[in-house]
Amino acid sequence: MDIEYLPNKGFILNSVEIQWNEERNSVREKIRKKYKEDDKTIDVAQFFDGDESMNIHQKRDVYENQKSENDLLFLNYDKDGKLRDLEVHSGFDILIDNIRLNFGNEILDVINKFNEKGIQHIETEKGNYLLAKLKITIANSKSMGGNGNGLSYFYATSDISHLTE
Repeated sequence: MDIEYLPNKGFILNSVEIQWNEERNSVREKIRKKYKEDDKTIDVAQFFDGDESMNIHQKRDVYENQKSENDLLFLNYDKDGKLRDLEVHSGFDILIDNIRLNFGNEILDVINKFNEKGIQHIETEKGNYLLAKLKITIANSKSMGGNGNGLSYFYATSDISHLTE
């Protein structure tokens, strides 16, 4: 199963176009696959003099084992339940502007393909790359706690301000 990423618009999954800022229930209806709702509040108030408004409210749906035993993706939503982010951890090929990202393939080969198209990257930390023009981050296995330099993580978002601050 492929995911076609559409920068600044959303992505196509299972031949269905999903757009950024779509309502959570609408996305679920379009995907028509089993998911696990994984909403939680991460309490960080203690680091901000007890200010509970600083707590992180995470809303996400987890889809796993859709195509194979090891596929895993998260759809993250904002506080109003609008689609904000796509995270892929394994099991999907991702197509972006005729560049195919295969999990396990050498991450620098992927970076070089984007460079050839004039898309610059920043290595935010060892093995993690931000491609700001596309609003994506990719990472290798070693940076995700595994071994090797193969592609192991893909993150796309409607807004990268939290990645560039």
